[in-house]
Amino acid sequence: MSRKQERIRRKLESNPVAECNKIRNKYCPDLFRDFADTKDPRNQSYTEYSNDELLGTMFYKGIAGIKSMQSMTYEFNRERVVENPYQFMGRKGKEYLPHAVTVNEYFERLSPDELQKVQQKQVCGLIRSKAFYDTRFQKKWLVIVDGTQTYSGRRKLNDGCLERHYNKGTEEETVNYHCDVLEAKIVLGESLIVSIASEFIENNGEDAERQKHMSEEKRKQDCETKAFKRLAGKIKKAYPRLPIILLADSLYASEPVMDICRDNGWKFIIRYKTGSIPSITEEYENIPEKETSGHAEYVNGIDYNGKLVNMLRFWEEKIVNGEAVRTEF
Repeated sequence: MSRKQERIRRKLESNPVAECNKIRNKYCPDLFRDFADTKDPRNQSYTEYSNDELLGTMFYKGIAGIKSMQSMTYEFNRERVVENPYQFMGRKGKEYLPHAVTVNEYFERLSPDELQKVQQKQVCGLIRSKAFYDTRFQKKWLVIVDGTQTYSGRRKLNDGCLERHYNKGTEEETVNYHCDVLEAKIVLGESLIVSIASEFIENNGEDAERQKHMSEEKRKQDCETKAFKRLAGKIKKAYPRLPIILLADSLYASEPVMDICRDNGWKFIIRYKTGSIPSITEEYENIPEKETSGHAEYVNGIDYNGKLVNMLRFWEEKIVNGEAVRTEF
C-alpha cells in the first residue's frame, strides 16, 4: 500500500460517513431528489414522513452496516444521532427518524419499479461520468446475471412462491417455500459491482402444474430462463445503447438465452459444463488442432443450430499438500 493510499485509508477510518457523503454528492448528487420524486403509495392525509425521509433512512441504514430493522430504530433515534441523517438528506430535522414498522409498511406498498427507476438513473450517471471506463473489456461493460434467494421457510408468503418438495409421495413429505430474484449487476471494479436491474422469479399456477415432474435442476433452469427473458427486456429498455458483455453461469448455456443476447446486440461469456449442450462438446473434442495460449485452449466458430459460438477451456494448477492439483473451467 502506497503512502497516498494509506493516508486515504486513515482518513476514511476517522470519519467514514463524511467521506461517504462526499462521494455521494460527487457521483449521485440527485439521489435524495429522486427519492422524493418516487410515486407515494400512501394516503397523504396520514403521512408523517416523506418518501425521501423513509428511503434516506434505509440508505443510511445500509451505509452504517446495520443488519436489523429493530437495531436501526434503536441506533438512529439516539439523541446525538437523529439529527445527522436529516442533515445529510438536506431536510429540516424532526425529533425522531421513522420507526422500523413505519418503514416496513411503506415498503410493502411501494412499487419495486419506483426504486428501479432511481437505481437506473444513478447507474447512468456513474457510466456517463467516465470514472469507471478502465473497467470495461474491449470497450464493453461486463454485466453479471445470477439468481439469489431472499426467503426460504415453511411459510408460504404469497402465491408466487417457488416450492421444493422433500420425501415426495411419502408420509414424511414436506414443502419448503422460497422467494428468488434474478439480478443483473454491472462491474465497476474488482470489488465494486452495482445492481442495474432485478426480476423476481415467480411461478403461476400453470408453471407449478407443468413443473411437477421436473427435476430440481430443470425446474430451476426453467424458472431462471423465463425470468431472464423479462430481465433482459428491462435492461434493454433502461440502457438501449449500452455495449454489454453478459457473464452467466451454466444454467444460461441455452439457445434462447444466446438468441436474446444476439437480438439485443450483446456479447456473452457463459460458463459451460459438460452435458449442457452435448453437440458443442462433441465438436470441440473432435477438433485436434486447438489454439492455445498459456493455460487456455480454444476453438472458434463451432456450429450450434446454424449459429457460431466459441469455446475456451482454461485451467489452473496449484500445489496442495505437495501435489500438483489441476482445476479446469
